[in-house]
Amino acid sequence: MVKAKKPKPKNCRICKSKFSPSKSTQIVCSTSCAIQHGKAQSAKQAERKAIADRKAHREKKADLKPLKHWEDMTQRVVNDYIRQRDEHLPCISCGTWETVQWEAGHFMSRGAASHLRYFEDNISKQCHRCNVQLSGNQQQYRINLIAKIGHERVEALESNNDPHRYTREELEALRAHYRQKTRELIKQREGV
Repeated sequence: MVKAKKPKPKNCRICKSKFSPSKSTQIVCSTSCAIQHGKAQSAKQAERKAIADRKAHREKKADLKPLKHWEDMTQRVVNDYIRQRDEHLPCISCGTWETVQWEAGHFMSRGAASHLRYFEDNISKQCHRCNVQLSGNQQQYRINLIAKIGHERVEALESNNDPHRYTREELEALRAHYRQKTRELIKQREGV
C-alpha cells in the first residue's frame, strides 16, 4: 500500500505564518484567516465587476453618440496633423505668416464635398482671416494649391464626386492613423 504524501508546510496567504495544510489545496491556516480571505476575494470580485460595468457603460454611452460626434473628433485629429505638417509653410491662400490662429482650411469645403473632408490634398494650413472671414479665399487657395501639389491632383480633387458616408469604425481608424502620423512628425522634428 502506497502512503499518501503529507503536504509541504505553506505560508498562510493572510497572516503569513507557517502551517501544515490538511489538503494540498488549503491556502490559509485557520477559520479566521479563511473568513478574511473570503472577504478579500469578494471585494476583488466586486471591484472587477464594477470595472466591467463602467466599461460597458462607456461603450453603451459611446454607441448612443451620433455619427457627427465621431466625425468632429476625427476632424480635430486630422486638423492637428495638417497644422503640424504645414508648420513651416505660410497661409496657403494669402501667404501670411501672422494670424490670430492657424487653421486647417479645406479647398473643397466640407459641406460641398464631405467625402473629402479628411483627404490630405484637400486640406492645408490657412490663416483665420482667409478661412473664416474670406470663406476660404478659394481663388488664391487654388492657385497656391496647384503650386504645392500640382495641377493634376487639384483637378482630381475638383472632379471627385464619389459620395462616401464614413462609419464609426472608419473614423476610429482614421483618428488612430493621423495621431500616429502627428507623433512621427513631432519625433522627427525633435530628432533633427
